[in-house]
Amino acid sequence: MFTESQNLPPSGVTFPRSQGSREVGEVSGLKTMLRHLVIFTCVGLLCLSAACDDAALRSVDSGVDGDGFQGAEVLRDAGDIGDMAFGDDDNLPGDDHEIEPCGGQEPERSHRGWLGLGSSLMDQPLAPCREHSYSFASAAGSIIELKVESAGLSEGIEARVVWPDNATWNSPLADVRTYDDGDSARVSFVAPRSGDFFLLLRSVKTDDDGTYDVSLSCMMLCDRQTTRYPIVLVHGWTGWDEISSYTYFYQVADYLTQHGFAVYTASLDPYNSTEVRSVQLASQIDEFLSKARTSHVNIIAHSQGGLDSRRLISSLGYSDRVSALVTISTPHRGTPLMDVAMGVLPGFSVDALGWFLDFLGARLTGSESNAVASFECMTTSYVMDEFNPENPDSPDVAYISYAGKTCPFGFTCGDVCDVEIGWSYAILRVLSGDNDGIVPVSSAKWGDFRGTIPADHFDEVGQLAGVTGPNFDHKKFYLKLARDLAAEGH
Repeated sequence: MFTESQNLPPSGVTFPRSQGSREVGEVSGLKTMLRHLVIFTCVGLLCLSAACDDAALRSVDSGVDGDGFQGAEVLRDAGDIGDMAFGDDDNLPGDDHEIEPCGGQEPERSHRGWLGLGSSLMDQPLAPCREHSYSFASAAGSIIELKVESAGLSEGIEARVVWPDNATWNSPLADVRTYDDGDSARVSFVAPRSGDFFLLLRSVKTDDDGTYDVSLSCMMLCDRQTTRYPIVLVHGWTGWDEISSYTYFYQVADYLTQHGFAVYTASLDPYNSTEVRSVQLASQIDEFLSKARTSHVNIIAHSQGGLDSRRLISSLGYSDRVSALVTISTPHRGTPLMDVAMGVLPGFSVDALGWFLDFLGARLTGSESNAVASFECMTTSYVMDEFNPENPDSPDVAYISYAGKTCPFGFTCGDVCDVEIGWSYAILRVLSGDNDGIVPVSSAKWGDFRGTIPADHFDEVGQLAGVTGPNFDHKKFYLKLARDLAAEGH
């Protein structure tokens, strides 16, 4: 259990500043030359020791490590020694301790799961030649305190906070240790980015058999929120990332970031096949993972972006890098609107329309596009007969879906369909029933379907320019999605 009793360093630990004056008082006046030699030697050692201590304190007080991240302030519960005590130099952040070998092998690591902020674990057994790891998440800028206490471990326990993509004992973000049985220590640090981190614990003397207590607490800026893994926004058909300051998910990324979440936005061809767009998405996911220094992402995808993401997970093998996929009005069974387009506009007409949309997409994003291919990959026959069988759901990924629902006057659905897609709503209403003007509700249901939202296909992403129906606030909707992902451990 944690205690607030005095925990002075063990008898074998001395503070360097105290060296030097002991022998001065013992020197006799019999040999003046010897006395002077002793004095000069001790004064030199004292100055060197003080200089080292000052340099160490300046390193900690600076608050920034070599990578430009906020440093860790190490605190030991040292009673009358003062508010800050380092015990010995082993307690400084980033210092590597000599860990006794376990028959020439590194201690075996056991991952113990999730340790949430505000939680603590008591009397955790630590067997000889074992080390433990935990995962936790914090929002960027939050100040976190880690506290450990050891029992039955003769030389104490060491704890380090590290990046999840390099969960080793090297280059810690924060480092603290205890020294003997019943000793406790704590360290506070600033989370350098939103997302997950690893906590490592091991006995300093590896053949010890004892227990430990550990807790994580948020001390400042605790109202900020985060998911375990960063969120990636994936736009749909006709979409883009950002044109000047005009974003497809209108102001969504900034809104989520203001609340603490880590958000990335993919930029795919506005008009192209799912085969092409999913490959583009894969390369960008790799980049996002590297930037975030993490193992997984959460994808929130609109319209065709959901098909791109499903192919990414299944055909391209990214099920080990995607924790959850949330789709909004994705045509998981195709949309009859594309069937009409491909049938009613054959030959020259569809080529002309394809050329126009290609041109528009190229001007807005500077990328090559293929409108005809994008039409074909969302037809009901293609999605049902080819795409779905080739891209089964992965058991390692959570699939969550929502559907938009609109209508001409808003009396029965809570949203008035935008004039620009009123004609397509009418076609789909006859062919498939409730829809958002582009995708039927029945086709948008996939995995864990969590209901409809009062929005047409444009409103679902805050278009145009943030103007949506009175019953739908798109930014609050995406904030709810992010909070749900966080609550569910993604």
